[in-house]
Amino acid sequence: EAAAYDELDRMWGDIVFQGFAESALRMGVRRGRVLDVGTGSGRIAIRLAKLNDALAIEGIDLSVSMLDLAKKNAVREGIGNVQFSVGDAKRIPYDDHTFDLVICHQLLHQLRDPVDALREINRVAKDQGALLVRDVRRLPEPVMSLVLPVWCLGYSSKLREQTRASFRAGLTYSEFRGSMQTAGIERATIRTHLLTHQ
Repeated sequence: EAAAYDELDRMWGDIVFQGFAESALRMGVRRGRVLDVGTGSGRIAIRLAKLNDALAIEGIDLSVSMLDLAKKNAVREGIGNVQFSVGDAKRIPYDDHTFDLVICHQLLHQLRDPVDALREINRVAKDQGALLVRDVRRLPEPVMSLVLPVWCLGYSSKLREQTRASFRAGLTYSEFRGSMQTAGIERATIRTHLLTHQ
């Protein structure tokens, strides 16, 4: 599964992952500590580190396989300002108000209750810090069934299976907005990206 997920970077990295890393930079944090919650294979953390070496980036994930891959990816890219460790998004192992920027990419749909993770993301961010969360968007039928085959063109069978499961588990726009409000994230702005992300 880790290798299949990392396949996304080879296919869409310059668009999806690079775009998210650039959006994170536009949050206005120029230096300080960054936490990548659910870092997976570390591709976004690595891209952000390359964009700004004044950031000290820490990536957490529950999957040891993903973290092993993230560490290998960082070494291969020659990145030194990123660290990866085991951590649960529902109980982030850091004190309140620790990070200048907290990012989370495509994790919420994997959680039974994404509000738990959003509360934790909000808790570990500094009062004047920034948050950036993006996830897949569950579309109504029949749009979902029409879009998914196109979105998965060229994917391996494992990645196709994971992608279909992810989009079907995603939040609708109203559920995403409601989760942010329930988690107490003030001044949240929610935007959709294409049909597929929010």
